[in-house]
Amino acid sequence: MSWNHLTEPPQWLTHLLNNPNITDVCIHGTESKSANDLNLIQAFIDQGHGMEAVPISEDSFWPEENMRQWVLDQLSSAGRTWDARFPFIDAKLSTGHRLHVAFPPLAQQGMILSFRRLASPANKLTEAAPYPGRWAKSPHYEFLRKTVIAGDSILIAGATGSGKTTLASDLLGSVPINERIIALEDTPELSPQHPHFLNLVSRPPNADGFGEVTLRTLLKQVLRMRPDRIILGECRGSEVLELLQSLNTGHRGALATLHANSPRDALRRVELLCLLAAGGSIPLFAIRELISVGVQWVAQVKKNGNERVISEICRIEGREGDTILMRPMLKDENAS
Repeated sequence: MSWNHLTEPPQWLTHLLNNPNITDVCIHGTESKSANDLNLIQAFIDQGHGMEAVPISEDSFWPEENMRQWVLDQLSSAGRTWDARFPFIDAKLSTGHRLHVAFPPLAQQGMILSFRRLASPANKLTEAAPYPGRWAKSPHYEFLRKTVIAGDSILIAGATGSGKTTLASDLLGSVPINERIIALEDTPELSPQHPHFLNLVSRPPNADGFGEVTLRTLLKQVLRMRPDRIILGECRGSEVLELLQSLNTGHRGALATLHANSPRDALRRVELLCLLAAGGSIPLFAIRELISVGVQWVAQVKKNGNERVISEICRIEGREGDTILMRPMLKDENAS
């Protein structure tokens, strides 16, 4: 692991981030009660069994000033800037982790750091074997892979940490090598095994409120960049409406992830995002028509114990009245 730093992180943090079995590291400081008290640090990790506390001895504490300086160094290296008017920020570190930071005074316990280990691509573009520990092990993965090769558009739904981004990366490795993939993300997380994968990253406004580049703006530009596949890292705003319109005007083979508890809930969330984006100018039946024509599959993923599984795959088969027709194709009865 190589760190870009002016200040060194504590050894215990380096050890946690170097551990390939740890997917999440969450850290926050505890405000001192008096000037003579140390600011203690609390750390938690996820190794597939939920969050577990990590004991931090008093002699290896991380002073708040050092933590803050190290975080600012990492954000600067990632090309991100922090301003007191925007006390939350995301960045991808050179170590292969996504870092989210919440700053005081909104974070009452001191700075809150949340690290998420991002999936790494395979070492060779010609590698055909399943990635160790990734979605190729799932019994339903091959079914989804064939739909991607066929050029169908897929929504991947699930909760936080269920493996949506990793599944999307693995599936994109099945796209024919003569096709151009362009992904839009708030934080660069997708890492497919593909020779012609490009990604564009949105940009928040600067300290003066200028310079913002939204995913919706990026999507409009991507349509002029000759994409064969348009990938949306996560559906969360007005860009969803632009994506559906592009899928109804000649584009195909899109892939997008979103937070939802079931395939039907995923469609409801897409509808809501489109209604908010349209501001009432597009009726609901028209949005449902865009979905029923532009999207072919919804895949639900879940975290089942210490495993992540494809729990359900539904095919969208048009619209009947006000209802989008969905036919369950595969369902994992063991997924709780």
